[in-house]
Amino acid sequence: MIPLLLMFACEGEKQTTDSETTTTDSATTGETGDGTDTAPVDGLALYGLLGWDGLDFTYADGVVPYELATPLFSDYALKKRALLLPEGTSFAYTGADEVFEMPLGTRILKSFLYPADLRAPEENLRVVETRVLTLEEDGWEAEPWVWNADSTDASFAPSGATEEIEVIGLDGEPLVIQYLVPQKNQCIDCHELVIEEERTIVPIGPKARHLNRGYDHGAGEVNQLEHLAELGWLTGLPELAEVPRATDARALEGVAVSALDAETLDAAARDYLDINCAHCHNPRASEGVSSQLFLDRATTEPFDLGVCKRPGSAGGGTGGLTFDIVPGEHTQSILWYRMDTEVLGEMMPDLGRSVRHDYGVELVAAWINGLEGSCGE
Repeated sequence: MIPLLLMFACEGEKQTTDSETTTTDSATTGETGDGTDTAPVDGLALYGLLGWDGLDFTYADGVVPYELATPLFSDYALKKRALLLPEGTSFAYTGADEVFEMPLGTRILKSFLYPADLRAPEENLRVVETRVLTLEEDGWEAEPWVWNADSTDASFAPSGATEEIEVIGLDGEPLVIQYLVPQKNQCIDCHELVIEEERTIVPIGPKARHLNRGYDHGAGEVNQLEHLAELGWLTGLPELAEVPRATDARALEGVAVSALDAETLDAAARDYLDINCAHCHNPRASEGVSSQLFLDRATTEPFDLGVCKRPGSAGGGTGGLTFDIVPGEHTQSILWYRMDTEVLGEMMPDLGRSVRHDYGVELVAAWINGLEGSCGE
């Protein structure tokens, strides 16, 4: 594998040296040295923010990698995330369940990788896609970049792309994934919220609840929120004991769903639904409004979570079932059916997956089976 260091190539911009990585304003503004808008730059390398050495990503100085406590499932892809703020800027703590209001010029990098064997997630890795989200005057702009087969370069793909990827699944059997790189205009399907009566694109993961976990930035594991505060990026952070924490998926690795106690099961299932479903199923998203099914962590009323509620907009995706959730009966629950099925037009989410997430399906099934009550028709 040829190491790839993505660095500036525009005339007049500073390059990376062996001892120091230096970025210019074009890394945070999307402009060349003469002020010409590049939007997007001609090749992912010109951002100068990340590189791939065949084993892992390297980031320019000032780019901070991070992880979500409960991962968002995307066809078993591994994800590497990183954040860059313009120099001298910051954002305020706004509660555990609100996406942080980032300053203009912020960039979020999200890369998708696959190992040859899902049981060996650190071996034989291939980078498939990197998405660059930039906060501009009129909102977040998303750029999909598709990497070549040997992970040495990436090309801008505004029209999206599809690729059939075959890996060895967690059960040791071949798994064929129909990987989708969304078109730029498809991003609205998952990222749109209505804020102050305006429809706007927002990221999904950068919330205090999901960032409240440890991460090793090279000097031992530290809490990500505290790290952002120490950098001066995050202001007003309360004591960590006061910040709700999403289930850290690392603590559940190798633990059977059947072995989880009731409290852990409830928290894990609700956090799974929050990160995987609530970007659409919440009171400020069009899908949530039309379905009246709210799966965000702030929702606590059983009926709003779908318990004994008839679907508002499932169409033909009900699987012939009556209620979103039937307590104690996951096979009679539309929510579980749409997570379990792989039928196009019926499975949820309708973007970002082509295969079933077995662990997530099992987790939500166990949660539903543990709910008390019954649905009288």
